[in-house]
Order: sequence, then C-alpha cells, then structure tokens
Amino acid sequence: MTTLTLTPKQKLVGASIAALTIPLAASLNGASSATAARVVIALLALGGLVFWFIRARGGLGFLSATKFKNAPRLNVVQRVGLSQRTGLALIEVDGKPYLVVHGDGFARIRPARRPRVALPVAPTT
Repeated sequence: MTTLTLTPKQKLVGASIAALTIPLAASLNGASSATAARVVIALLALGGLVFWFIRARGGLGFLSATKFKNAPRLNVVQRVGLSQRTGLALIEVDGKPYLVVHGDGFARIRPARRPRVALPVAPTT
C-alpha cells in the first residue's frame, strides 16, 4: 500500500481553497461564516484527536509510523564482576563492540576487537 504525501505547496493550496469555500458555503445556507468556521475547526480538532489516539495505540497498520521496531542502539552483551566494586562489560553501540571497565567513581571505555575466526579448510582428495 502506498501512502499519499503532500508537498507544502499542495497543503497551502488545499488550505486556501478550504478558507475560501467556508464563507461561500455559509452564506448559501444562511449561517454566518464565523459559525461555519467554528464547526469546521471543531471537526478538524476532533479528527486530529482521533488520529492521534489511534496512532499512539499502535494504529490500524497503515496509520502507524513504522511497522518494524528499530534495533536498540546500545546492547550489553556480557557483564563480569572483577571484584566487589569493579566490573567489566562488553557492550555494542550501533554494532561496534566496546569494553567498559567500571567501578566506584570511574569508567574506562576502550574499543574491542572482534576475534578473528579461522575457517576450517576442507581436505582435498
């Protein structure tokens, strides 16, 4: 399903047409243009609230912002206690590994190298 995206120019033209049509429609029906404008603003506000509530709850699929959740940027891979007050943690930030040594009042961060894994060579016959 494709979504409809409007340019700012198209939005401005649509708002201008709506602003010019409200007084004309109000004068034809015998109501004042101020009353018609209030009704239109109230309907737009109500529609905006409904759209916001639906989108906040996860939506109807096509109204939700994204279908997939982003992977976390920071991931703690493993933690090890070195003593009662210090520890070592292997973390990943945006897919890059780091070693963090932390304790009372300090923390040191160093980039970690990924271990090189030797692939087994198949015997040739």
